[in-house]
Amino acid sequence: MRDGWLAVGSVGRAVRLVIAVALAGTAARAGAADVFVLKSAETPAWRPTIDSMRRTGGSHNFTEFDLRNDKVEATRVAGTLKGRLAVVVAMGSLAAQAVRETLPEMPLVFCMVPDPARLNLAVPGVGGVAFTVPAKNQLAAFRLVNPRGVRVGVLYTEQGTGPVVQEAIKSAASVRLALVARPVTTVKDVPGTLRSMLQGAEAVDAIWIPPDPVLMDTEMRRFLLSETAKAGKPVYASTGTMVAEGALVSNGPDFGSIGELVGELINRLAAGEKGKLEMLVPRGELVINKKMASKLGIDVSADALKAANKTF
Repeated sequence: MRDGWLAVGSVGRAVRLVIAVALAGTAARAGAADVFVLKSAETPAWRPTIDSMRRTGGSHNFTEFDLRNDKVEATRVAGTLKGRLAVVVAMGSLAAQAVRETLPEMPLVFCMVPDPARLNLAVPGVGGVAFTVPAKNQLAAFRLVNPRGVRVGVLYTEQGTGPVVQEAIKSAASVRLALVARPVTTVKDVPGTLRSMLQGAEAVDAIWIPPDPVLMDTEMRRFLLSETAKAGKPVYASTGTMVAEGALVSNGPDFGSIGELVGELINRLAAGEKGKLEMLVPRGELVINKKMASKLGIDVSADALKAANKTF
């Protein structure tokens, strides 16, 4: 009889355990949200951010949209999401602008936006992750890795990274660099602008590629790296991915860290947080390509290598 009571007690505990697990699973599902990720462009360098975001917000349902750097397409895609109960992630300035104009009522998390203030993103229900380290810090790191590179050319678009480049122009003299800034409007402007900076008596010592969506396409990155290498000049990049592809150095935010912070903000908005969310700051990352330095005859100091988070 005593054994019978023990058996019944064990069964009861087992049933209670199954019920608890079922309830926990139901609660987890109830906390899941639809998350629409609007990307200004299909940028391979951003994939670590998206993967990290998906891991951090693992309980949610993610759908990605490529806006193809096209404002009309961005407005159209955003319009299809009207009235949906969801959290929107905007990657890049084009996506953020389209969401704010078309879906102002939807909870929004933005990243890869160099100048959030210009897009009026400091409002309730919107959170974001900073995209750049201070321009002065980037330029100082470039000078540390390549002290002889004192004349640096930079390509950019006004919409994509204009404010970042303007900040860099103001900071360049303090780290004993001369910045030659050349704006472009479309990808068609890039080849001629780049070659004009690499050739002639006024040629630059290096090319800096800021995190501009127009310059981050796979084919464009290959072109920039190839043309600059042919001229025997180094590329200063905004991401470690480009360093792995052949740039000399990058000093920018860790893209995986951006994704983790975006995931945290998604979780907070999905849980019902309504107020103004703070701007989160990702980890920084200095990456150096020692093989490219050797090819270009650049002697990277021990101090620079010690400061690096990663080398190739």
